[in-house]
Order: sequence, then C-alpha cells, then structure tokens
Amino acid sequence: MRRTTGLLPLLLLAPLAGSSWLGCHAIAGIEDRTFVPPKEENTDPPPVSEACTSYCDAVMASCTGENQVYSTLETCHGVCAALDPGDPLEPVGNTLACRARQADLAGRTGEPSVHCPAAGPGGAGVCGSNCESYCALQAASCSPEFPTQEECVAMCAGLKDVEAFDVIENHEGDTLQCRLVHVSSATVEPDEHCRHASLIPVEPCVDPAGTQPGCEDYCQVVMTSCAGDLAVYESREQCLSVCSALAPGGAEDRTENTVGCRKYHAYSAMLDPVTHCGHAGPGGDGHCGMDNDATSTGNCASYCRLLEAACGEMYDAIFTAQEECEIACSAVPGAAGDSGYAVASAEGDTLACRLLHVSRAFDDPGACTAALGEDPCL
Repeated sequence: MRRTTGLLPLLLLAPLAGSSWLGCHAIAGIEDRTFVPPKEENTDPPPVSEACTSYCDAVMASCTGENQVYSTLETCHGVCAALDPGDPLEPVGNTLACRARQADLAGRTGEPSVHCPAAGPGGAGVCGSNCESYCALQAASCSPEFPTQEECVAMCAGLKDVEAFDVIENHEGDTLQCRLVHVSSATVEPDEHCRHASLIPVEPCVDPAGTQPGCEDYCQVVMTSCAGDLAVYESREQCLSVCSALAPGGAEDRTENTVGCRKYHAYSAMLDPVTHCGHAGPGGDGHCGMDNDATSTGNCASYCRLLEAACGEMYDAIFTAQEECEIACSAVPGAAGDSGYAVASAEGDTLACRLLHVSRAFDDPGACTAALGEDPCL
C-alpha cells in the first residue's frame, strides 16, 4: 500500500488556498481592471485661424522670388499666430490686419517690391518697425534677452537694417533682416532657430571671416549699446573720426587692436555694458590690443596711434617712434587694461582724459595739448 499521508493535507488545503486568493482579488476588484495605455502626446500643430490662412495664402502667392518673405507656409502660420490680429477696417500698426492689407496690395498692384517687405514678419516701418516686430516675435518664441520689450527695441536699433527683405538673401549676414528670418523660423522650430536670432551675432547671422567692418556699422552698434555714463564717444561724428584712424581688421577679431574687435565688444555690451563698453572704446582697454610687455599696454598702443593721426606735428616733435610714445604712456595712471574708459569719468591726470581729448582732436586741433597731458589732463 502506497503512503499518501504527506500529499493528503495539501490536496485538502488547495481549495481553501484558491478560494482565499480569489477572495483577495475580488475584494480589490483586480479581476475587473483592464490595462489602459497612456495617451500619446498630441504633436499636431495648433489649428490655423481663418484670418491666418487667408493672409498666408495671399503673401505666399504674391511675394515670391526676391520678394519672398517666408521660407515655408508653416513659418507664415507660426508668425501669424504670434501677431496682434488688429482691425481689418483699420489695417495699421504691428498687426496681422496691416500685413494682410499689404499682401493684398502686393498682388493687386503688381508692385511686390513695394508691399512685400511690409507684408512680412518685420513690417518694414509700415506695419510696425522691424525692431518692434523682431522683439515681439523673439519674446513669443524664445527666451527674451531683455527684461522688457522697450529695452530690446532700444538695443535692436544698433543692428544694421538693410530695409529690403528677402528670406533667401537675408538668411545669413550681420543684419536685422537675418535675425527676422530666423526669429520667424523660431515660431515653428525654436530649438533650432532661437540662437540664430540673437541680437549678438551668431551663425549664420554674422559677416564672413575676413570682412572688414565699416565705421558706420561699428559706430551704430557702440553708440547704441554704450550710452549715458558708459558712453565712450561724445557723438557719432567723433566715433567715426576715431574709427577712421584704427586698423579695420576683420569680423572675426576678438583681441586685436582693430575696429573688428571693438565692434565685437560693442555687441557684447548690449547685454553687459559695464564689462564691455570700455573694451569697445577708443583705447580698447587692454582687450582690443592686448598688453604687449611690461612697458606697453593695449590702451597705450591705441592712444599713440590716435595721437599720431590726430596731432601729427606735435607727436613728431616729441616722439621719433611709436615705441617711445608707448613707453611714456605706460607711466600714466589708467594705462593698464580694464581701466574702464568712459567719457563721463575721463578727467584729471589719467590716460582716459588723454584718450578723450585725442578723440576730440580729430575735429578740434586745440585739444592736442590736453591729449599730451596738459590742462585739464594734469
């Protein structure tokens, strides 16, 4: 006879165990639950309004070729969604209504070159200013670079505005129009285009390496970014005079004693004027014209170059070579880099005072004596 003693208790307990297991699940209600997969995130673009559909259809049809203002229909929809709708009965200002009117005129008048820039993202001074539109689109699609729209618009005035607008031609280059192209694209692809749309030049909105910066462009930037107590020139004319005596250099310059380097720092001053305005000024402040050795600083190299250009006869009577001038200059207080040049603080026995007066000497030769350390630079 086979022994079943060990198996019998298990057989007797099995129904009870099963009943208990089912009971727990019944209490929890688990047998009634079904797996519900999580909802997929809706990645479809938001619906396009009737007004935006009408506007974008018109502007894409009427503004083509060299008058094209949007790279794609989707970009037009993105910009349109960020615009103030405005009033179709009074189509003015930085509004969709104004742009729709200009797009309609571009088609009906046969003058796209006249109306398409205003129908585009910038408004071209007809439907808002280019800077007003640029700053509004940047605030809508990207992380704003300034606390207020007013500050953004004020700094935007330092950008080169070529007035005409062509989304293909203006896709690159250091212009306001290039930034408008990319801030428009940022309404659809912010991760890709917001950085391109920065006020500070970023590829592709930069001039090609080797491009000589013009004095007009440099002075436009520095007179915008360095103002008030941080101004480094008393007037645009003074800036242009000083600039004409400096080596132009290239757009890629960062430390050279050139206009290119100063323009780079003038742009940087848009976001950090306290740090960069001195570097963007006539002396370079040891950043545009690095310290060469113990007897010469970047400020002195710039000062002596400007002194020779503005006060040639007096310079020649004292110095036989630039090196002599730089050695004498290095003993003047404030000759070292990071001295923080500004017109407002350029006084007394300092190199800043001499730099201010040598800047004045281009238009007023009487300032040469002060530029050489006479009153009031004593």
